Amino acid sequence: MDHVKMEERLAAASVNRVLYGKGAYHALTYGWLMSGLARSVTGKGMRRLIREELAEPLNTDGLHLGRPPVEAPSKAAQIIIPQGAVKNAVLGSVVPKLAALQWSGGLGALYFPEMFSVVQGDVPFLDGEIPAANGTATARGLAKMYAPLACGGRVDGRQFLSPELTAGLIGRPNRRPDRNIVFPMAFHLGYHSIPLGGLMPGFGHAGLGGSLGWADPSTGMSFGYVHNRLLTPFVVADQAGFVATAALIRRGAAASRKRGYRPVPDFGAPFVPETQSVAL
Repeated sequence: MDHVKMEERLAAASVNRVLYGKGAYHALTYGWLMSGLARSVTGKGMRRLIREELAEPLNTDGLHLGRPPVEAPSKAAQIIIPQGAVKNAVLGSVVPKLAALQWSGGLGALYFPEMFSVVQGDVPFLDGEIPAANGTATARGLAKMYAPLACGGRVDGRQFLSPELTAGLIGRPNRRPDRNIVFPMAFHLGYHSIPLGGLMPGFGHAGLGGSLGWADPSTGMSFGYVHNRLLTPFVVADQAGFVATAALIRRGAAASRKRGYRPVPDFGAPFVPETQSVAL
């Protein structure tokens, strides 16, 4: 829950000589690493940067790190996870030891003391600043964040990111198994793809439980999918379950292009500064 302390501990951590130089998913630690880098460059925390550099210029209230302020139009949904889990003394003793081993990077990237209590709501997880794990977003806010990545940096008729930057976010196809997840993820600059037979063109990131943000530069399409159920224990299952849904989305987008678009009004709440009161 102390994000600055986590940044400092990661900066002081020794190198994992077993996994060094190999692609391995940082489920939690990547967020603190990037947050520490951003803080060193800008002097600002990741919570503030997400609001100032993403939510405000994209004019969406649907992007927050942690719990949205009480006056925000967006409200965090209650996390649903099986509540009947019983603490196991053996697992509680063995898992920390396994997580500390050099070769168990996958477990080490996920495990922390009392992790089950956190996801079950016993600890106010959304009140912390955990950039890799406690972002809250609406589907429309997430889709809008990915829109410029799918459209050469353009969104709402303006250049939000440079074409060079957005082109550099597209990684090369890489079918090597991830050292932590086993499934090939082809991670590149924080995003991953599914480098298997065109199953899901583009890149983005799947989250715990199956929430997902995705950009497809080949079609200029982005989409966001969010929910509040944390029922699937593995990221592979999370993203595999979305492949069929993504195919339906692409089919619908192709059909609308063929028939012609019908303009629709903006949906979702616009950006609201945190110091501004909102009449509900």
